[in-house]
Amino acid sequence: MDAFKSGAGGKQSTGQNGGQISFGSASGTGMHNAQVNFGGPSSQLNDSRVNAAQPTAAGNDSQLSTQVKDLVQQILQLIAQMMQKNQNGSSDQTANNDSQPMSASNPAANAAQQPATSQAGDPAGQASATPDAAATEQPAATPLTGSAQTPQTSTPETTSAASSTSAADTATSVGDAQTAGSGPRSFNITNTQDHPIKIGQFDQHDKLTAELTLQPGQKGTMKFENDTTGLLKQADADGTYKPDASRLEFYNGFINTSDIDGRNAAIHATDGKGFEIGDTKSIADKASNDIVSVDSAGDKTVAGFYDGSTDKMNKGGDFLTQQLGTDMTYMHPNDDTLGQGKNPMRHTDSMSLDVTFGKA
Repeated sequence: MDAFKSGAGGKQSTGQNGGQISFGSASGTGMHNAQVNFGGPSSQLNDSRVNAAQPTAAGNDSQLSTQVKDLVQQILQLIAQMMQKNQNGSSDQTANNDSQPMSASNPAANAAQQPATSQAGDPAGQASATPDAAATEQPAATPLTGSAQTPQTSTPETTSAASSTSAADTATSVGDAQTAGSGPRSFNITNTQDHPIKIGQFDQHDKLTAELTLQPGQKGTMKFENDTTGLLKQADADGTYKPDASRLEFYNGFINTSDIDGRNAAIHATDGKGFEIGDTKSIADKASNDIVSVDSAGDKTVAGFYDGSTDKMNKGGDFLTQQLGTDMTYMHPNDDTLGQGKNPMRHTDSMSLDVTFGKA
């Protein structure tokens, strides 16, 4: 075996299965009884070939030819024996190293594992460090296809494909719309009307900070920050946010609905734990025409009390109070001074509330 490892002068020649053959090295390096040395007589040659008399030049040539032929035959037999031993040894080593990481000492196993690992899309180091993955890899000679991938590779891809399909379906389906705004608090808003609506979030300076469009029956999420005063309101059919729209007002856990400015939607909010504010009633069709305005799609807005400076405001405020009371929604600026059971001020510790925007 040593003759397949080191060569003359430290040089190596590649042989079968990684073996190397030495030409010119000392004959005592491990060839057992079948030593080969191209620097002197071989101990395996018999006396009749080595020491025979050389009567003539022709006889010498014939004898030399015979010796060379015998020597070559012995070399070939020796190489065949060593190749067989080396092959058997490699097979045993491969069987013993099936569960070991790839290394330079096992080039045959490395060559078989690396192409399969590369086609599977995993780094070679990762594959070698994971015995289960290495054990299930395809042979290097078999290209991987979508239907012939290993379980470790095909399962995540299948899951990913299913997730992508599901996300594509739900993105356009009723009940799951986009998320707008930012912050740890949120309103999960559902459009209960029969037409698409646009919801805008405004800060305390009446600046639009986020926007959400919902189809009938569709839900979306509007997020908002801590310690921030703001409100939500619904745009008209032309996408304009009018000053007489209903409002969902918030500051941390203080959540209120207000029809002080007017009513273009029935807004209701709950945390599912006992907190509730607003209403789901549709009353605009009951209002007289002198306190109702209509947008381009025929959707109605009822005038609010605001500051009571006009007859329309006073009549609108009276109508809303008669229909809804003051205990769930602000109808007048001073409703939070009313007694118990008539005061619309509310507070919740919940960070997320379910909200509906319905027909006014």
